[in-house]
Amino acid sequence: MNIKFERATVKDADKIINIRNQCFHSDYIKYGECPGYNISKENMERYIKNNLSYKIICDNKIVGNMSVRDNNDTTYYLCCLCIIPDYENKGIGQKSLKFLENQFPNATKWTLETPADKKKKSLLLQKSRLHHHKRIHGWLRQSSPIRKEN
Repeated sequence: MNIKFERATVKDADKIINIRNQCFHSDYIKYGECPGYNISKENMERYIKNNLSYKIICDNKIVGNMSVRDNNDTTYYLCCLCIIPDYENKGIGQKSLKFLENQFPNATKWTLETPADKKKKSLLLQKSRLHHHKRIHGWLRQSSPIRKEN
């Protein structure tokens, strides 16, 4: 399995919308809302232009998306990390988080939000440096200061 990451462009908007809809449909059904689901093409294009959006590619097929907001102060917000269901549980999420750690070596803190009952995502995040959390209306706000090793 060959995994690589490429910056998304506005030309990728339709593909990323499709991927996010596959990833987040069940969340939308379960919770009645999901900010990553059913995004309009116009909003996705704007999103790609204004954030650091990456395609997750496995064997030359786009299988996921990651988006990061740079807060311009060495802190970052992980807006989205999603992998289509057929490619889950193959280590792609771990490789994706490692990629982000390498892309942003000067990060002092990462923040994200995820549904509180997402056990797989919680386990994935515990394996990374994104492991501190607090419950907010059924969602977990994850925040992790990065400790540099000497």
